[in-house]
Amino acid sequence: GYLSALHVEDIKPNQYDPRISKTISQNGTCKIVDDTGCDLTFWYGYEDEYPENDSDDENDDYYYEDDEDDDGTLVVWTSNIDKVCPPLEDKDVAEACSKKTTCMDCSRSPGCGWCSSPHLEMKSRCSSIKENEKMCPTERREEKFNSVPTIIKESKEQTSRWSKAQLHPQQVELAMNVGDIQYLDFTYLFISSGTSLTHDLPENVDLKIFSSCGGDNLLTEISRCSGIFNGVTVKFYARFHLKSCPEKSSDWEKSYKLTLSQGDVLDIDLKMFCSCSCDKFSTDGICRNDKKTFLDINPCAEKNSCSECLQDSACNWCSDSKFSYFDGSPLPRCNNDNFFTSDLCNGNGKVDPPRALTGSEDCSTCNHTCSGGICEEHKQDLLDLNMCVSQLTCGDCMKEDGCAWCPQTDGAPRCNLVSKWIVGNEKRNDPNKHECQEDLYVDRSTISTDKIEFLQNSDYIYEDSPMPDMTDNTVEITMKEGQSYNLELLLKINLAHRNYEENQKFGEVKLMMKS
Repeated sequence: GYLSALHVEDIKPNQYDPRISKTISQNGTCKIVDDTGCDLTFWYGYEDEYPENDSDDENDDYYYEDDEDDDGTLVVWTSNIDKVCPPLEDKDVAEACSKKTTCMDCSRSPGCGWCSSPHLEMKSRCSSIKENEKMCPTERREEKFNSVPTIIKESKEQTSRWSKAQLHPQQVELAMNVGDIQYLDFTYLFISSGTSLTHDLPENVDLKIFSSCGGDNLLTEISRCSGIFNGVTVKFYARFHLKSCPEKSSDWEKSYKLTLSQGDVLDIDLKMFCSCSCDKFSTDGICRNDKKTFLDINPCAEKNSCSECLQDSACNWCSDSKFSYFDGSPLPRCNNDNFFTSDLCNGNGKVDPPRALTGSEDCSTCNHTCSGGICEEHKQDLLDLNMCVSQLTCGDCMKEDGCAWCPQTDGAPRCNLVSKWIVGNEKRNDPNKHECQEDLYVDRSTISTDKIEFLQNSDYIYEDSPMPDMTDNTVEITMKEGQSYNLELLLKINLAHRNYEENQKFGEVKLMMKS
């Protein structure tokens, strides 16, 4: 069998620790060199008194029990401290990085870091990550991604006892920098004897999949497993390598699919670090050695309306209400045709005629209309990071944090920040505030503050069947999409049964939610 090594850094207090076990024998070590050139050391041994194999045990992946061998349970562990990587000459890295003149180029170079501080005079703002940490304030470092694959969805809903999910996990998120290599383990329960694996990842992402296909062979790169018995679960190891950034910025965050021929799909939400936070209108960060600003390299962004924008043949307008930067902050809607923010506009919302509009033409014409979308903007809203003004319906408005909707205005956007509306008898002496001529719709999400207590006083213990509905043990919540709500649940298990013992174990507590 194949197993993952237990990382000693992940061992929690009171959990099994092979380093201090007195019943482990035949200890040994082995070393390998991974594909980044780092030396990895693994320790192993046979444990006579390893905890019983329980399907809910967090350590299941870290040991392998061979019924044909009476040596005990094989345990393998490793430590990040003993990972030795070849030294990089920081001077050489810094010299290579210093040749990068923009934050975008710097961020796409492994080992490089950018400093966007406007308060520092620097010949080159791109240097090695180590050097950047020494000289650049923390809040002005353009931090790259530093993560491992995140499981978004472990399994699909089981609708019957026969509909067990074969593929685990079902959805993951990868956040990668250029040059990164990340590994993802996934398993598949075979019902048919074989399956082929395909994907739709772009050419700049190299994907290799390794498996023993359930046999005793060594791990090899595969695209298909066959001859597998019904009911056997096989483990796969996917290796992702981001070689470069795609040309189109709309591809820097995108979902892809790893498909098995039986129809099961692993959804991969891929984020690539290809631009910097200073590559925006609403920042004072410096993104280029020549100190050119967002407007210097994207002059179309100075224009405030669709009609004004399209009078320049080099510009295009985005009327899509969802138009934003990757972090959700608003962007100028008029952009140069060859500037990366143009590609972030949904195709249906992009207004880009083949020639410039004449003085008698505007964006109300049928051929080049922004109707049904956003036709003008105020730059102060971009500086205030005000996404409310881009919401075209009351429903969308209520989903945004801090927004309020007015059914009838004096010409102002119907959705705006709560702070932008004149409330009650407030005097209208602020030109940036607007009066709502009807009742204002604001966030109505609530959570009950009543303290609810419930005692299960029957003698029956629910082991295999769910607890019955407790209608008098319910908290009423009015929720808003995207908003987090905190609930405190206090469980006094020593009152749950009259024969309760202090050392009695219990499995889990579930909070069930219905909408």
